[in-house]
Amino acid sequence: MKIMNITRHRKIRISFTACLCLAMLAACSTSPKNYKSEGEKFLESEDLAKSAGYRYKYALCDQPQSIQVGSQYACIATDNDDNSWEFIIEITGDRELTVVEGKVVK
Repeated sequence: MKIMNITRHRKIRISFTACLCLAMLAACSTSPKNYKSEGEKFLESEDLAKSAGYRYKYALCDQPQSIQVGSQYACIATDNDDNSWEFIIEITGDRELTVVEGKVVK
């Protein structure tokens, strides 16, 4: 059996690299804050504007209590006619959102 002789310097480099990878993985993971900001971006997106027929701005979402599929949270936004809207957004997958309800409140 061959024994590897790893120097102290190499052990430190390996440890540092492993910690860096874990930190990057943690930064990329989804959290309720990510879904809050993603919901706001989604409401202001060009894709939603094309399908809804309205351009939304000033979107503001609640932070969801959970990031589980099926969780819902509330958002508000203003359309291009300056009407205020309330939305319910549902988490439908990993970083996937669907507007399940939207209504004018002004």
